[in-house]
Amino acid sequence: MIKRLSIVPVVVKDLDEAFKFYTEKLGFEKVTDVKGPIHFLTVAPKEGKDTEILLQVPDPKVMGEEMAADLMSQVGKNSYIFIVDNCESTVEELRKKGVKILMEPQTQPYRTQAIIADLYGNSFIIREPPK
Repeated sequence: MIKRLSIVPVVVKDLDEAFKFYTEKLGFEKVTDVKGPIHFLTVAPKEGKDTEILLQVPDPKVMGEEMAADLMSQVGKNSYIFIVDNCESTVEELRKKGVKILMEPQTQPYRTQAIIADLYGNSFIIREPPK
């Protein structure tokens, strides 16, 4: 029986550049860093390490040209959801760090949410659950 989602891959163009963005701009911490045929690097929010983000640069030497090209074509086309305590203050903090805000916080009866983007255009919904 499946118990939980452990790692979510986010395809990026440059591992070092992405790592810097996720740690310095979003405040994540490095969880796993294994160098081998594939550099396996995961990050997670400081207070939420149940699910990690795998920063992934597709390597044609490891996975083949076709699969690597297919994965690279997905850069900037994916969307993910982060849960926060306070959407407005989180967006303001991220704005000060230079994170691109795609949608300002909006409150609806069932949630408050905004949308940000990483440096490659992948979007992240910043969602505050209802009070």
